[in-house]
Amino acid sequence: MRALGELDPRHVGPFRLVAGLDTDEMGPVLLGGAPDGRLAAVKLVSPHLAADPGFSQRFAREVAALRQAAGDSVIDAGPAERPPWLAVEFLPGVSLRQVIDRGVLFGEDAVVRLAAGLVGALTGLHGAGLVHRDLTPVNVLLDEDDVRVVDYGVARALDHDVSLVVGTAAFMAPEQAGGRPPTTATDIFSLGAVLHLAATGRPPFTGATRAETLTQVVGAQPVLSPSLPSRVRALLAACLAKEPHQRPTLDQLRAMIGSIPPVAQPWPPLVRQLTGEQRTEIGRLLGNVTAPAAPPTVRVAPVVVPAAPPPPRRTRREREREPERWKPDMWAVVSGGAIVVAIVFAIVMFNVLTPDRPIRASEQSPTAPTTTTTEETTTTTATTTTTVEDEPPFGEVTGLAGKCVDVAGARTDNGTPVQLQECNGTDAQQWEFTPDGTMEALGKCLDVSGGATNDGTTVQLYDCNGTKAQQWVVTTEGWILNAGSNKCLDIPGSATNDGTQLIIWTCHGEENQIWTPPV
Repeated sequence: MRALGELDPRHVGPFRLVAGLDTDEMGPVLLGGAPDGRLAAVKLVSPHLAADPGFSQRFAREVAALRQAAGDSVIDAGPAERPPWLAVEFLPGVSLRQVIDRGVLFGEDAVVRLAAGLVGALTGLHGAGLVHRDLTPVNVLLDEDDVRVVDYGVARALDHDVSLVVGTAAFMAPEQAGGRPPTTATDIFSLGAVLHLAATGRPPFTGATRAETLTQVVGAQPVLSPSLPSRVRALLAACLAKEPHQRPTLDQLRAMIGSIPPVAQPWPPLVRQLTGEQRTEIGRLLGNVTAPAAPPTVRVAPVVVPAAPPPPRRTRREREREPERWKPDMWAVVSGGAIVVAIVFAIVMFNVLTPDRPIRASEQSPTAPTTTTTEETTTTTATTTTTVEDEPPFGEVTGLAGKCVDVAGARTDNGTPVQLQECNGTDAQQWEFTPDGTMEALGKCLDVSGGATNDGTTVQLYDCNGTKAQQWVVTTEGWILNAGSNKCLDIPGSATNDGTQLIIWTCHGEENQIWTPPV
């Protein structure tokens, strides 16, 4: 779970959003509150996918099919909205991807129990005449003693053209990667790939590019480690058979798995820790959207507050010379007499989703003055309210081998490569994460070359222009996510050589996509 970024919406349809849950190639999943009080997982479809002709109509049909299969757990949907979205009932749990990204592997009993849970989930889906098509670690949710499969119907809505390969490459079946129509056996192969990840920490097929991965999926045999328990090897070998007819059915898999005795803690201890942390964080987030009690009121003459011009941008050197000053989390309030300035504070806090979200200049009128009027009580003492906003994060961004994100040669020409380099403390390695969602160095922005969204597209320094190619979000996983492509800032091939130009790549959570930004 992560805090909402500057580019995340605060409302989708009737849902008030409070946090980010996860993301994959299809788009982000956000936590929201439904009008009836239920928590909802709200899936937003990535804009480049929603642009597919006829997507809205197909997505609407898939939502209707999901309602028949899942009943009340599908709360609402906006197939024709931009971006399209689907809201399902949220149940606490962490994705298998989050657990594996922490370096935790599943032992024999846990892998077999996971297989049984996935078989049960797919039985309900297949019984409704649906094929998942995109069973991945992000869509497998673990609670303290249960496993669930999330299905948003996005892959089926996109999979209308056999020439279009839809899904997550590393967990795709050969027939799916080859453009053949998917069947229930397709989900069995993906189930095997998910189990392989749980047991070994990696999918059975990985290439340097998506195309290489798909080539391996279609033509290469999986290499199953001899160190795997024989029971796990048998499950993986059966599920990962190249031909659909060679894979077991769900009933045959259930027979292979056999009877599983109940245990108090079926998953690695980290799952319980993460679900506990998630519940605590959800409670904190929901507590912050509760309206406070109404404060006393007064009547004073209207006060006109002219809009202040934005302060000039200061350099890093000027900031270093600036003396320390007190910075409260959100508000500094100076009050004269008995007037309670919580009137303004209450209104603001009711509309803010997190306690550390400052009021941005972009949320205020740039030209119109502000007029405030309150009602009568016996006190009329004047009050001054001052809002103080913390400085944006500014400093080095480090990645593999402790090296820094660097502007090549400290040049400021448009198109200058942004690379990995030994940290040296120069201004070419000082990045400001602005409230607008940009990353700036030397007065220019980190930019995806040409605004492209393909894996392997290089990043560069460029004049700031407000496009999504220059919008970045730092997630709690340590990813730096580009809004235009929904892909991660990446070190190609996990190279650590000075001068390695950085790229964007589909987010997978490996070490070459993990960054430490300034705080």
